[in-house]
Parts: sequence; structure tokens; C-alpha cells
Amino acid sequence: MATENSTYIDETAQKTMATDNLTEEHEEAAVPAEAENGENKSTAPDTGKFKSVQALMSAYLALEAEFTRRSQRLKELESKAAEAPSPGCLTEDKLLSAALGNPAVTDKVVGEYLKKVFSGKSVPVVMGGVSCAAPRSAPKSVKEAGALAKNFLKN
Repeated sequence: MATENSTYIDETAQKTMATDNLTEEHEEAAVPAEAENGENKSTAPDTGKFKSVQALMSAYLALEAEFTRRSQRLKELESKAAEAPSPGCLTEDKLLSAALGNPAVTDKVVGEYLKKVFSGKSVPVVMGGVSCAAPRSAPKSVKEAGALAKNFLKN
């Protein structure tokens, strides 16, 4: 990877130097034309905050190398992000197998389920005494059964 970067930078530097040589030749050809017009000003390139063209070139190459490294790092991170499934795209089967494979997760899921099931129900509590069972009364005839049904429907 480092060899590829240095090769790319070397090729870019050669292209840039060739472009600089063409620009210098063009500027040298333009100087006599300006001299004929009576103008005498130097045609130094504007390098901004850099002291020389070489300083500008070295800064550019360093910037280009850093950009290449960051681009490669971004590409690696994007490929890793594409490989890792997001929680939204996991299927129920995958989630179930992952949960069953981890006993701590299984215990928590079962505990939450039991809380949900038993949250509305409570055990009846007897307070203040002892309850006793009433004697069983069953009708002995059809007439008694009719009277019990009639009494039941009235109330």
C-alpha cells in the first residue's frame, strides 16, 4: 500500500514538474513581448503564504499524500460498515439464535416475560380470621333444583 502511494506521488510530482517547466517556458517567451511594450515587471508566480514554488510543491505533495491516506481509511471503514449488519436488518431467526446462545440474555427475556404475565394478577389474601368451607348443598330432587334455579335467576 505504501509503495502504491509513493509511486502515485512520484508520478504526480513528475507531471507537476513537467507542467511547471511548460509554464516557465511560456513565461520566458512572454517576457520579451512585454519588454517590447515598455513594461518591465517581474513575472514571479503568486505562491500565497509559501516562500517559494518548491515549498508550495512540497506542501502540495504532503497534502496529496494525506488525502490519499484518508481516502483509503474511509474506504476501509465503509467496507467494514457494509459487512456488519445493522440491528434493523437482523431477522427474528438470527435474533432468536443469538439470544438462545447467551444464557444471561435468555434469563433476562424470561424474567421480563414472567413480570408481564403476572403483573395484573395477584394471589388472594385472607385477612382477619380463618375461612371455613360451607357445607355442600346439592338438590335432592328436580323440584328442589327448579326452586334453586328460580331463586338464582331472580337475584
